Amino acid sequence: MVIPADKHTFAPAVMEPVAVVPQTQEVPSRYEMICPRCDAQLRINYEEPVCLQCGFVDYEYVPPQVKRKKKTVISDGTRYVLRYVGDFDSLSQTLTHVQLQRMRNRVVYNVSCPFCTRPMIQSSLSGKRREVREERYKCTEGHRVSLTPAKNGSLGWK
Repeated sequence: MVIPADKHTFAPAVMEPVAVVPQTQEVPSRYEMICPRCDAQLRINYEEPVCLQCGFVDYEYVPPQVKRKKKTVISDGTRYVLRYVGDFDSLSQTLTHVQLQRMRNRVVYNVSCPFCTRPMIQSSLSGKRREVREERYKCTEGHRVSLTPAKNGSLGWK
């Protein structure tokens, strides 16, 4: 049976079942740098993007973290294992690990404690024996170590 199509009669539409696909939020590969207020371009000012036209600031922006390997010529090839050069024979087999580290405009030793393996900080010398070139370090446990030249000219600890 054919229904004539006039301006008052509508043919029923055939409804096919449609699969509902859940919407996933698409994360853009690059942060959209468009202002939602005025469609101008956003500029990153310190931490967050700012619109220079209307003053909009996007506080939800998280800057991408870049992992940097801190490898320099100084710290890469300058790791030392120092032997005890003092007077006590019981410590002759005890070793400590030392690495050169840049601190501002100079190079310092990063010493690990030979007893508890914690990092040590440099302490000052008393100033009484300036002819001996030694640097003193101490750890948080109270251990004290002096880096001093050995008898053969190499560096050791006591």
